Amino acid sequence: MTLRTARGLAVAYLALFLLAVIWPGALVASRIRPFVLGLPFAFFWYAAWIFFSLPVLYLLDRVERRHRDGGEG
Repeated sequence: MTLRTARGLAVAYLALFLLAVIWPGALVASRIRPFVLGLPFAFFWYAAWIFFSLPVLYLLDRVERRHRDGGEG
């Protein structure tokens, strides 16, 4: 994967993340029930988006590091 593609995908995910945790995405999760893993749904919604941003940022770091080390032109 090229550096430009990785950055573009990361920016797209983070833009989606931003829309999901503020309006209008927060309207989907603005309820207490059902409970998911013992958490109110609204709290789970935010925690899930944060949790799934970790692999995105990790993969972006791997691509950036490979590019910086001269592995891919």
